[in-house]
Amino acid sequence: MQVEQGRQVMIDCKGLSKTFYSEQGEFKVVDSIDLKVSENEFLVLFGPGQCGKTTLINLIAGLEERSGGVVTVGGSIVKEAGPDRGVVYQSTALFMWMTVIGNVEYGLKMKGVPKKERRERAMYYIKLVGLEGFENAYPVKLSGGMKQRVGIARAYCIEPKVMLMDEPFGALDAQTRYLMQKELEQIWQRERRTVIFVTNNIEEAVYLADRILVLKNCPTGIKAEFEIKLPRPRNYVDREFLRLRKEITQIIDPTL
Repeated sequence: MQVEQGRQVMIDCKGLSKTFYSEQGEFKVVDSIDLKVSENEFLVLFGPGQCGKTTLINLIAGLEERSGGVVTVGGSIVKEAGPDRGVVYQSTALFMWMTVIGNVEYGLKMKGVPKKERRERAMYYIKLVGLEGFENAYPVKLSGGMKQRVGIARAYCIEPKVMLMDEPFGALDAQTRYLMQKELEQIWQRERRTVIFVTNNIEEAVYLADRILVLKNCPTGIKAEFEIKLPRPRNYVDREFLRLRKEITQIIDPTL
């Protein structure tokens, strides 16, 4: 891997572009983005809805074919999806016929990991996300926040180098979302991974990020960058937190 300012570069996007084609013509969604993310960095992509954030995540995940440029993860060119990248979306897409532990260990089962080993690893991550005692429950019995915990545990269980999280708390109520932000920050502190987290919630961005990239509307590109040096855990009503919130929000809407 490359080294930038003393830290290894885990994700490197060079000239990354995506254009969709239809009978109506071309529609460029991602416009020649250059982006480096360091090992163990928590990077937040912040921007308005429908600006191309999900497409960018899918390109890094290898779930979309790029129109131009290149993506490397850990020094290897991304050509398709792989176990070095875990993905968590707003919709958890759990297997409803499987228990919590069945969902969490599924990726390991597909890789041929022996049952005893995958059960032990799955239980570790189930405990990590606070679901011990619910390992035999089915998703229909879980709340929205609990389902997201299962999704996070499932992504962590394959032990990827990179976690890609696309508005994972967007469908949760305000109180549950706040609790999940705190829990995710604690999990990241304990189980260090390189994280790219997508949100259009400014408080969430400032609370979680080491660095925030403010994105332009379609075709998306990088509009501004903020390094967040606030100590962790962060206080939503801290003076510097509120100052950053205002400054970043005004990048999106100068009238505020």
